[in-house]
Amino acid sequence: MPASDCGLVAGVLADMMQGGALRFPPGGPDAWNAWSKENDLQIVVTPRGHVMLPGPDEMVWTRRDPSAEPAWETHFALCVDRPAAEIVTLAERVGWKARICDRGGFFRVVEVWVENAYLVEVLDPTFAAEYRRSMTVDNWKKVFGS
Repeated sequence: MPASDCGLVAGVLADMMQGGALRFPPGGPDAWNAWSKENDLQIVVTPRGHVMLPGPDEMVWTRRDPSAEPAWETHFALCVDRPAAEIVTLAERVGWKARICDRGGFFRVVEVWVENAYLVEVLDPTFAAEYRRSMTVDNWKKVFGS
């Protein structure tokens, strides 16, 4: 995911997951990893504007204009073992917007706007259970069609 302060972003995400943060040398000297407590999830945090492209044999890192609008095409959901209120506090402690939202009655999330630019939907154990009950292929087809 993109960030301006990769170390801080990786550290806060690792704290939310009760894991750890380590440097990610393949992404350059300022890139970091956020690891979950169980080591079952790794989030790579790279400098804003540092992107991957298909290379001749494998992906390569390159730069794009970092002054471009800090809005992104993607987001991800992250299940954690911390209560929603703690997630909001962790995000707000570093100045990020965070709020509890209801996704149309399907499930609730904590919207965490990392560096106030990139969306991570954080699900505490209660929210994750709601998500798992509601976000199935059959439910999706009932609501949105096939």
